Amino acid sequence: MEIRLVSGAYSALMLLGLSWALWAVLAASNLVDVAGSWLERDAFVSSVPLPGLLPWLGLMAALGLYAIWQGIARWRLELHRRMRLWVLAVVLFNALWVLCLKQEMIGLSLLCGYVLLAILIRIAIMIDRSFLVHQIDRWLTRACFGLFAGWLALIILAQTIAFVAIHHGDPNSLMFKGATALVLVLLALFLCAISFKNPIGIYLNAGALWVLVWIIIDRYTGRDSSPLFATASLVAAILMLICLLSALRTRIRKILGSH
Repeated sequence: MEIRLVSGAYSALMLLGLSWALWAVLAASNLVDVAGSWLERDAFVSSVPLPGLLPWLGLMAALGLYAIWQGIARWRLELHRRMRLWVLAVVLFNALWVLCLKQEMIGLSLLCGYVLLAILIRIAIMIDRSFLVHQIDRWLTRACFGLFAGWLALIILAQTIAFVAIHHGDPNSLMFKGATALVLVLLALFLCAISFKNPIGIYLNAGALWVLVWIIIDRYTGRDSSPLFATASLVAAILMLICLLSALRTRIRKILGSH
């Protein structure tokens, strides 16, 4: 009975924190207003257009499902118990990140975003080192935290570049755009490598790839188009896609071979 009460309270806290973050976003008259001008299309070379941001809503829904899933008595596993404090920290810093963005406190939101990303990476490592017994865990738990970490990595990178451009750089200079493209390529190579290392790496790659694709589309078609930056980013995206498909094929063969 006591365990059920703890699980129920934990689920309620998670749902409350997610609702808090959702309220901060949905209360804005425009989703771009959540983060001020840095999210506007063409604000910076790495600006993320609206379609690249929308997965956040789906990720919040996935976290809500996870909150319910982990509390069901017969599915309660040691992994979920070990993850509880970390997941609560995800919910807290996710809400703080969004609220700081809404208030246009870019520096503070960036700090919260880095902490959130570090926690998600920690959770991804915990999941990777655990044997997942149930199929729902293999799909829901991995997908929820893997996609969130991959998606957030690109979003935080874009926010960091915007912060640097605002305070210390010229966002229109060739050197700035070249440095941004180099960082994106290095991150893409890292994600390509971890796609083959473990199953959750596939989700990390997919989450980041979604954001990168929309950045590329925006740089080719936006008012302040940057073909050279977009082309360098396109090469990185193609590498990520090739590695993602190859890792998926290997993973599917392994699953089919085990039956």
